[in-house]
Amino acid sequence: MKKSYSEITVTKEVVLGILQKGDIEGQQHLFKQSENENFVEAVEDTWVCSINRADFQKLLQKTPDLSLKLLNNFGKKLVAIEHNSVLRNTLDAKERILAYLNDLANEQGKNEVKLELKKKDLASYLGITPKTFSRKLKELEKDGKIEVHGRWINVKR
Repeated sequence: MKKSYSEITVTKEVVLGILQKGDIEGQQHLFKQSENENFVEAVEDTWVCSINRADFQKLLQKTPDLSLKLLNNFGKKLVAIEHNSVLRNTLDAKERILAYLNDLANEQGKNEVKLELKKKDLASYLGITPKTFSRKLKELEKDGKIEVHGRWINVKR
């Protein structure tokens, strides 16, 4: 039996963020009881801790230091989201990739960085197609801005 177009659900995967060691996810559930439609995929062995909303709110009331750290984490996450939004909305694909690589190099404190994400996931995070990502990476290398060695990239500054 054929389905009409309106009955077919199309799912597009979009990378919203990249978590690092010690980061938290799902904090929106502290403020509103809801179902989570997002998922998190680990790219390496990972320990995960979860707590239900009521227990976590009690914990926050008992430990103000934890509340402050949580607020700082929220602020850091908001800054990262805003920065990525600016990259997506103001720079072309090649500039976006170079800005991301420079940010990564600054964050790691070295010019040679390793791409931990699959290229398709990184492309999604930057709002471009994997094909465009690969093409622009080659252009950046040709322009002398980077050197690519598999997953390792040397950022020329």
